[in-house]
Amino acid sequence: MHEFSIVASLFEKIEDLAREHKATKILEIEVEIGERSGVNQELFSRAFEEFKIGSIAKEAHLKIKEIKVTLFCQDCKEELEAKEVDYTHCPKCHQERVQIIKGNEMLLTHLEME
Repeated sequence: MHEFSIVASLFEKIEDLAREHKATKILEIEVEIGERSGVNQELFSRAFEEFKIGSIAKEAHLKIKEIKVTLFCQDCKEELEAKEVDYTHCPKCHQERVQIIKGNEMLLTHLEME
């Protein structure tokens, strides 16, 4: 389960940020997880709950925002949300000249500290 290693890296980052800002407590953590990132949100949440025990984030609330896959079509010159799980064809013109521009990333977007 690679979610544990991802959460471990996240905790390293948030603890560094807390030290940098002289925070004593982390209250809220918000992440965006792309639907194609390979991160299972349920396993991520469980790993988060394990890692926060005894940490500066022991009382923190985790918010996860799922990011849908967005494609850019080279033919239509438009950004379009992918339909179903077809990430190889434009949902509008059905051509294959598309690239994923959103939905395969995971980002820390908000950190509330005290």
